[in-house]
Amino acid sequence: PSQPAQPAQPSQPAQPAQPSQPAQPTQPVAQTPADDFVEDHRAECPIGNVPTSVNNAKLPDPFMGLNGKRISTKAEWNCRREEIAAIFEKIMFGEKPRNPTKVEGKKSGNKYTVTVTNGGSTASFDVSISGAGTKDKPKPAIIGLDQGFGMGGSLGQATNGLDVASITFNCNNLAPENNPNSGAFAKANPGKNVGTIMAWAWGVSRLIDALEKDPDAGIDVKHLAVTGCSRLGKAALAIGAFDQRIALTIPQESGSGGASLWRVGAQFNKQKGKQFVQGLASAGTEGNWMIPSFKNYDGKENTLPIDQHMLTALVAPRALLIIDNAGQEWLGEVPSNYCGQATKEIYDALGATENYTYTQEGGHMHCSLPNGQFDEVKDFVNKFLLGKDAKTGKIDYTKNTQPINFSKAEWIDWTTPNLS
Repeated sequence: PSQPAQPAQPSQPAQPAQPSQPAQPTQPVAQTPADDFVEDHRAECPIGNVPTSVNNAKLPDPFMGLNGKRISTKAEWNCRREEIAAIFEKIMFGEKPRNPTKVEGKKSGNKYTVTVTNGGSTASFDVSISGAGTKDKPKPAIIGLDQGFGMGGSLGQATNGLDVASITFNCNNLAPENNPNSGAFAKANPGKNVGTIMAWAWGVSRLIDALEKDPDAGIDVKHLAVTGCSRLGKAALAIGAFDQRIALTIPQESGSGGASLWRVGAQFNKQKGKQFVQGLASAGTEGNWMIPSFKNYDGKENTLPIDQHMLTALVAPRALLIIDNAGQEWLGEVPSNYCGQATKEIYDALGATENYTYTQEGGHMHCSLPNGQFDEVKDFVNKFLLGKDAKTGKIDYTKNTQPINFSKAEWIDWTTPNLS
């Protein structure tokens, strides 16, 4: 497909294309996931007043706490992370229900049924598990959202021969896009209003609850990955962002609402005089992905107290592989690329440079993984699910047919701390 024209560059000198060699971390690589192995730290991190509007044309500072003070240590990141998550919940996704009364799992062949009790409400949903291990020798697993990017698709080709199980998660069981109040999420959480993406994220968290208590399922819950493409790439990113038990998050071609900056996309469309990149109003209403009020930020992107580099930041310091396609205008190759590069600042600050890679390559169909990106997938699965040595930690878009020059000075007015 034809490449979209690039926006006018700022007056700062253009930055050269980034090399494909992996960056060298200056601090020890952070463990993924953390030893405490919890869904989040909300209970121990009181959240103050959550802002819903700012006046900032640049990317908000992920290190600036709601108290007006910047964090200075890695230990402070847990609670700063919860502040950021709370903002996303309030304005974009809806509040994720926490602490269900009871979660159980039961396996029958490849079918695994999760039953959630929440007060007086109960709901069940099924996933498919293949290639699981045993109670004594559980296997790492990749959770593939629906069939499009499960182990049977391009990712399956990239991970062929690797000793990992596959879990196919049908998002419609939790909340169908055309009728989100008819799925298991609404049944277990009556009266709880969230976008479908958050409903799906809740479902994966409950699946992990069940697997954690069920060693007979043969799944090593300390080594789980989640992945999806397009709208399911948005969902994969949100799932990894809102559950710290996910070791590896792999969103593919997630576009607007995923790993792509709202502010940059809006500027790009304004310069072009038409909507090349999916805009906020479109993404904010399609598929009921987000809560209805989020669309009110359309045309007012500079008032957002967050941008999507702060959603990717919620995954840090755990492993994150962002896969992008430079040939799809609607996905926004420029705002996606800029988000990928801004995300690196967070990983660098946390001393987790090797836990993050951004790769962007064009010349292929949407949601097909080109051979050039197979190695990145294999390396991340080998390293973060199987514990093998592999080279990770790079920004690579050298295969793009057109240069994309990210100027930090244009979009970032905060410094990247070296958190102690």
